[in-house]
Amino acid sequence: MADDMTDHIKVYQLKDNATYKTLFHILKKDKYFPNVSGHNSVWVLTNHHYHCIFSYFTKTNHLSMGIVEQKLKNICQDSYDVYLQYYSSPKEWKKKIESMYEGDTYSLWRDGWLDEIKYCEYVMTL
Repeated sequence: MADDMTDHIKVYQLKDNATYKTLFHILKKDKYFPNVSGHNSVWVLTNHHYHCIFSYFTKTNHLSMGIVEQKLKNICQDSYDVYLQYYSSPKEWKKKIESMYEGDTYSLWRDGWLDEIKYCEYVMTL
């Protein structure tokens, strides 16, 4: 975050069969996700191959599966670097998803993003 001068790089050693759910639970247990005022943010795990490995909605404590593949060794084929991106609200995350497809609803559906958009809309009503 812009107001935070602390380096938040963490290195974890995981077994070859570890999934991104394993990583998520480690991050939760380690209290890696900061408590943000309003408690309605979205954290998205990415790498240079995938826009969304998983998304985590803080208000509902919901983990949303971004990709079908779950084994980290397959997701992170040539680099085990993953990054958490912060979105201040489900509305902001929804805008990001829609901007990736420039309003192409068919491609959003084909690539499996409509459920994520619907979940964003649901959380926005809470």
